[in-house]
Amino acid sequence: MAEHEISIRPGVAMLGLFPHMKYQPWYALGELVDNAIQSYLSNRDALHEANPEGYRLRIEIEVDRKDGGLIVVRDNAAGIAHTDWERAFKVAEPPSDNSGLSQFGVGMKAACCWFSREWSLRTTHLGEQVIRGVEFDVPVIVASRDETLDVIEEPTDWRTHFTEIRMSNLYRAPQTRTLDKIRTYLGGIYRQFLRNGDVDIVFNGSQVAYDEPPVLKAPRYNDRGGEPIEWRKDVDVRLSSGRRVTGFVGIREKGSTSQAGLALFYRHKVVTGSGEEMYKPEYIFGRSNSFSSQRVFGELHMDDFNVTYTKDALVWYDEEDEFLELLRTDLEAEPKPLLKQAENYRAREVTIPPKDVAGTMLDQIVEAFSVVEFDLEKVDAPVGGEPTLPIEELSPKEGAEPEPATVEAVEVDRDFEVTTEGQKWDVSLRLVADEANQNWLTVHTNDGHDQITLSVNQAHPFMRAFCELPGQELEPVWRVAIALGLAQEQARLGGAKMPGLVVQKVNTLLRTVLSHKS
Repeated sequence: MAEHEISIRPGVAMLGLFPHMKYQPWYALGELVDNAIQSYLSNRDALHEANPEGYRLRIEIEVDRKDGGLIVVRDNAAGIAHTDWERAFKVAEPPSDNSGLSQFGVGMKAACCWFSREWSLRTTHLGEQVIRGVEFDVPVIVASRDETLDVIEEPTDWRTHFTEIRMSNLYRAPQTRTLDKIRTYLGGIYRQFLRNGDVDIVFNGSQVAYDEPPVLKAPRYNDRGGEPIEWRKDVDVRLSSGRRVTGFVGIREKGSTSQAGLALFYRHKVVTGSGEEMYKPEYIFGRSNSFSSQRVFGELHMDDFNVTYTKDALVWYDEEDEFLELLRTDLEAEPKPLLKQAENYRAREVTIPPKDVAGTMLDQIVEAFSVVEFDLEKVDAPVGGEPTLPIEELSPKEGAEPEPATVEAVEVDRDFEVTTEGQKWDVSLRLVADEANQNWLTVHTNDGHDQITLSVNQAHPFMRAFCELPGQELEPVWRVAIALGLAQEQARLGGAKMPGLVVQKVNTLLRTVLSHKS
């Protein structure tokens, strides 16, 4: 085993700045994944020749949060060559060929120093018979301004090739939820390499993958009996500067608030639009509660642009507005007006808002009833409520009328008290999805008229036409339902004859003429 020194000047002081960078852990780890993929791409033929039994790039990432935290990233790419050894540890010293994923000469140093106070690297290049190792104690290096590092060398077979980076004494050890997000984001960022079969990425023992969203195949929104169309468009946009954007945009078969949106690629890697951070400009997608924002997705290749040195955003050159204008024109063009289809198409099957979305909105409604006043009486505080159980596990309130003889898929319910015009009511608000029930709103009361159950049917044609997906439109609709139900029973207490006819007529109107869009 031999030992010698390498110089890491200039830029030692920069090592102390990297921990303060605005990074996300998946993009920081991505810097190390980039290096492994680029090493493979640059040495593909040699790697396959040296492994006649079969070769596949494998990148393993391990995160251990115990004892100050440890992150290990290892790969079986070609390793760092002797000719690149010193350059690899100098800040902002780009590789001789910067046309690939390794571009600025900053990534590895920035990522390792962002994660950890101490990190080390061991590597051997295919065809060389030596393993080289170096250790960074970043606070000590910065404090001493020491511009040399000791390199440990040991012999190995020429067919050996790998790189292993170990980061310890972490500034930020990823927490459980972050670990799940890292796996998801890495799958999205490197989806193209995973699709091509170029690489296996393993995170904490689990294979990283990307789930391809199915594309909607359906008739046009205004021709429900027509032939099904695959709602996917190839995109080829050229800006006035000559920059070109290619790719595709489509409509998801099933809407998703978090997963819809555009992914922007640079050199086959997603730089914007992975995980829950999709690119959703309002000019294309509309507001966050629109159907388009939950259905439109796509992949666009932006190789004629540049990226920031952290490789997590594009440099737009003040051309983003022009790009969006051209893209929207393309997506609205006949014979496949994709944006109109996304906004107006309604699936035949019912789409119910997720429990967390619906539950949050109901909590807001219940909270509102606890602070506003109705006439001269202040509303009583809510008694709260938990996410609903399946219908067979719900026990009806004593004395309440029995539920209709239909199978209801209850999503969420909330119970609260409300006092209006001197009358206190125990209100149960239920959101159901019952195709067999023709009513939008069902009102049940007991004989004492102080308990009322209001069921809003998510499967009703009106809800499917206007409130199918989770969004801010739902809350006012549910508030109107509460108002109608309470008003009906208030009118009954006031001596009105057959007040239930109003809700009946509302249900009929909403099922017929008012459930159709022009």
